[in-house]
Amino acid sequence: MAASASVAVPGEARPGLVWRLLLAMFMGALWPLAFAPFDYSFLAFLLLAGLFLVSAGARSAKSAAAMGYLFGFAAFAAGTYWIAITLHNFAHMSWILAGALVGLLAAYCAIYPALALGLAHRFFPGPARWLAVPVLWILSEWARSRFATGFPWLATGYTQTEGFLGGLAPWLGQYGVGLATAVVAATAAWAWTQRRDVRALWAAISTVLLIFALALFAGTVRFTHPQGSPLHFRLLQGDIPISEKWNPERIDAILTRYARLIAASPPGTQLIALPETAFPIFQTEIPGLIAHLQDWSAEHDATLIIGIPESSHGKYYNAAMEIHGHDPLRWYRKQHLVPFGEYIPFPAILGPIVHDFLPGLGSFTPGVGSSVLPVDGQKAGMSICYEESFSRDVRKGVVEGASFLLNISDYAWYGHSIASAQSLQMAAMQARQEQKPDLRATNTGITAVIAPNGRVLASLPQFIEAGLDGVIQPMAGRTPYGRLGSWPLLLLSSALLALAWWRLRRTP
Repeated sequence: MAASASVAVPGEARPGLVWRLLLAMFMGALWPLAFAPFDYSFLAFLLLAGLFLVSAGARSAKSAAAMGYLFGFAAFAAGTYWIAITLHNFAHMSWILAGALVGLLAAYCAIYPALALGLAHRFFPGPARWLAVPVLWILSEWARSRFATGFPWLATGYTQTEGFLGGLAPWLGQYGVGLATAVVAATAAWAWTQRRDVRALWAAISTVLLIFALALFAGTVRFTHPQGSPLHFRLLQGDIPISEKWNPERIDAILTRYARLIAASPPGTQLIALPETAFPIFQTEIPGLIAHLQDWSAEHDATLIIGIPESSHGKYYNAAMEIHGHDPLRWYRKQHLVPFGEYIPFPAILGPIVHDFLPGLGSFTPGVGSSVLPVDGQKAGMSICYEESFSRDVRKGVVEGASFLLNISDYAWYGHSIASAQSLQMAAMQARQEQKPDLRATNTGITAVIAPNGRVLASLPQFIEAGLDGVIQPMAGRTPYGRLGSWPLLLLSSALLALAWWRLRRTP
């Protein structure tokens, strides 16, 4: 904290700066409460408004950036603490070391909000700041989702998945929803500074009402339409502890459990989806079981999509294997891998260090090729685990004509934490921005079916062995976001920054 205070410039009172830094850090610690499973979405407006207001009082860009940094560090340390569970339980690290690595991730992610507030203060002083700062805030989140493989957790737009502002998702994606949220927060902060000016207050109220009205109207527009007959599905949740899943002595019991859950599928089920690496063994090692499942699939006219590691031509993939009768096996290979889990950045340097903790990890190869699998005349937009949190990854399947989304995951690594709820919230936003139904088959939860409007229609309790049966209506067509991706958001952001610059130039 003392190091942060050293950014003060002459004329800036040290006690005042320290108070602002501490307040920014406190608000950052509350930031995860705006997301699932807490769902206090109104906090997104209050905390951003408070942060923008506090940073506006900084005497220098460095001070403003320091406030953004401490906000971000506290937010990510509190909101992604569950990573330490995996590091402690499965990498056998001490809690101190595991916590330190979470702190290192938080320290990296905090760079982005620091840049947003620092740039706003440096290049948009005065009234122009209130127009520029929400744009820079969201652009920093967008950049965080892309640079160095990306990390989109705790992005502002996800707080409004079920809110009115979520209606903008099909048009501008979740970062557009985040921009609207940040603009409302900045407007409220500006109104506080102008609270003695009645005209300014009315202007702020009108702006906020207009944004909500536009979002409410935007949410009524339907870009997709039903395609074909309803699809009957079964999503399996095996509830296999990680300690058993990769134990060779438990493989037969795991395969038997899933075979039993498959056999229990109701008559008429067209799609049965199993979680990520539900079969924790290469397909080349179980030809007999695969042949049996092909026979079962042909007899029941059902498609099986099974999470299983694939071995092919000396490479290993985290994959989904599709069985449809005796047709040739089809595969979706995970394309966006988890750094340090499924692959190791700079392997020559970091490989020996990582393998000292987790031998064998980091050996998967990124997949290439199609992001859809055919299912009974429809196309499933595939993603595996981590990919579901990236809008651009989910959009790949939609661009290829997916009529519904399908994700297979395993969040057992994170125990009884908030990670599963956070991932479900992100999945719901993906469904809303693409206006496609979304099916999620997970190992320990949260297995769920999500409507095209982002509403969770049904889900299984976590940490139970069960199957979720239901029906969805596949949807054809694409939303503006599905067609254009982030370009409309980037153009709108550029226009708002240009307007802020123009306002700055006109200010005496």
